[in-house]
Amino acid sequence: MLMAIVTLILSFFTLLPLSAWANPVKTEHIQAQLVSEVNSIKPGQTFWVGLHFQIQQGWHTYWKNPGDSGAAPSIAWTLPSGFSAGELLYPYPERLPTSGLMNFGYKNEVMLLSQIATPSNINTNKPIQLSAKADWLVCEQECIPENATLNLNLEIAKDTPVPNTKWTKVFEKTRAALPQDSPWQSTARINGETLTLRVNARQLQANQIKEVAFFPNEDGIISNAAPQKASFDKDGLTVQLERGNRSDVKQVSGVLVLQEVLDGQIANQAFAISPWVNGSSRIATQLETAANPQAASPQLWKVLGLALLGGFALNLMPCVFPVLSLKALNVVQKSNFSKQEVRLRGLVFTAGVLISFTALATMLIVLRSLGQQIGWGFQLQSPVFVTLLAYLMFAVGLSLSGVFIFGASLMGVGQGLAARNGLWGEFFTGVFATVVATPCTAPFMATAIGVALTQTPAIAISIFLLLGLGLAFPYLLIGFLPGLQKVLPKPGAWMETFAQFLAFPMYAATAWLVWVLAQQTGSTGLAAALFGLVLIGFAAWLHQKTYMIAGWTRRFASIAAFIVLGFALTLAQLPSSIAPNAANSNTQQATSNGLNWQPYNAQKLAELRQSGKPVFVNFSAAWCITCLVNERVALNQSDTIAAFQEKNVALLKADWTNRDTEITQALAAFGRSGVPLYLLYSANSDTPQILPQILSPQQVQEKVKSL
Repeated sequence: MLMAIVTLILSFFTLLPLSAWANPVKTEHIQAQLVSEVNSIKPGQTFWVGLHFQIQQGWHTYWKNPGDSGAAPSIAWTLPSGFSAGELLYPYPERLPTSGLMNFGYKNEVMLLSQIATPSNINTNKPIQLSAKADWLVCEQECIPENATLNLNLEIAKDTPVPNTKWTKVFEKTRAALPQDSPWQSTARINGETLTLRVNARQLQANQIKEVAFFPNEDGIISNAAPQKASFDKDGLTVQLERGNRSDVKQVSGVLVLQEVLDGQIANQAFAISPWVNGSSRIATQLETAANPQAASPQLWKVLGLALLGGFALNLMPCVFPVLSLKALNVVQKSNFSKQEVRLRGLVFTAGVLISFTALATMLIVLRSLGQQIGWGFQLQSPVFVTLLAYLMFAVGLSLSGVFIFGASLMGVGQGLAARNGLWGEFFTGVFATVVATPCTAPFMATAIGVALTQTPAIAISIFLLLGLGLAFPYLLIGFLPGLQKVLPKPGAWMETFAQFLAFPMYAATAWLVWVLAQQTGSTGLAAALFGLVLIGFAAWLHQKTYMIAGWTRRFASIAAFIVLGFALTLAQLPSSIAPNAANSNTQQATSNGLNWQPYNAQKLAELRQSGKPVFVNFSAAWCITCLVNERVALNQSDTIAAFQEKNVALLKADWTNRDTEITQALAAFGRSGVPLYLLYSANSDTPQILPQILSPQQVQEKVKSL
């Protein structure tokens, strides 16, 4: 009778389906076991397995970076042939202070996830066994190293695998605690012993955030036990950290955990961030070889060479065309001077360029050290600067047209200049050339500027000086190569007509700047600028009309002209108080000649990439003539539009016309400090293709068709 009962029981258990099971290992302080998300597996598919710890009250285990002490759990798999296991994924940890130290880990309960891939040729007649040797450290005041070999048997499913409902909620909770890719741009800056993380998350509400914590992926990045100070402003979140003991930090990767109050309940969100330090990037890091001094010199010379070539190429960029009027007249006039005078003028013009580049570099370095998110061409993001530059262009045009002569002439233009006034004219022509050139980023110079903004001030200024030397180089050649001087046309009466003709590019530049201002400030700022231009014209006419009249009439007219000019300058301040034009805001969608641009932000880009769509990102600005030419010549073409539509490419436009911290940070992530920049993401790649700064329709179409 007894044997019959035993046989019946054994028969019953052999008829039961062999669902997912494991042999839990229970130590004095932890129970560990392998659990599967499904009760059975299907050949050729992946499934998730968890290493689950149930931890005794008061004890803890560790995250992948344990902090000041401890050791991360590890797992070594023994799998059937053809099976493979992914890396161990850790939920975000909590800070665990212990005797003046700070550790990162888990209390009570935690599950570490790993994805298992199965081959398609599994024998479906018998179950498979997964085996893993797990090691961990469990601590209270004392620490105990433990390990166990855990087994998990699973059946092979003939149909869709059935979820393991016993563990469904644990898997869901664990997935919710895994760090997600941050939808926001982030930057890191080291200043002395302080490491500052900046997250451009405008969506965050300071009154809803209860706690902020950063957990670095590697030890030595921060002082773990030091307080972490978080602050908010309209552009996002800043976290002040005490720097760790590592001096070789190029990139700060880790997990940012935000504890937020939503609908009266506390919710934690974890985001993976990996900002490069001080705006550096992969490009800049490859060029830096600080750890190898013998290799650093040729790399630095490479950057300096790129700067020189970039400055030379800047002469060919569309943004420099307005100042070519002055340069062309300047070159023609050289045939009227001696060789020594020509050389001196070339040197003075170069001095104007170099001093201007030095001043610009110094301003960039100082402002960035104060935490300002700015880049190349940043001054044109100021409506006041754009208005004043439009005034200056208009005044130069009036002078070239002969409407007025201030002193002998303006900025060295015209005939009959005294030697001193002529040299001052050369100098300010160099200054003017630099100011007008800054909206553009020429080939070669993008990498040079990107590296310059990550270096010491001395190296950064050296790079900018080479840029300026490249810009001035053609005019130095004319001064120091007598053969070039011989081919210059002879002076004559025709020069006055030529000068008047060259006024029209200056008027065109004025019109362009007024259009840029309209993009920034709307119709009110446009009206102020136009009225200011009328006042500039009236002041110039009044000054010239009474210039040759003696007595009180001339003095009264001069005073009146200066009053009118002062009123025009006062009007230039008005656009700065006007909100950016909503029609051109980066939060609105724009359509241009068939291209349906969506406004860029990091979260939108992340969503599109996660959806599997290819993405083209156009970093542009209304004041960047190169950008506008590229859009007209290469992007807004029927074949290019058709290529985008055929490949279902999402189009994002990062409009940098007005200052935008998020766009500045995105540019810095690719080693750039100015526009244009064109990125093309394929559906399955995290790394975009970077297109040239000067686009052709064929280039864009070939890149898109290759997706």
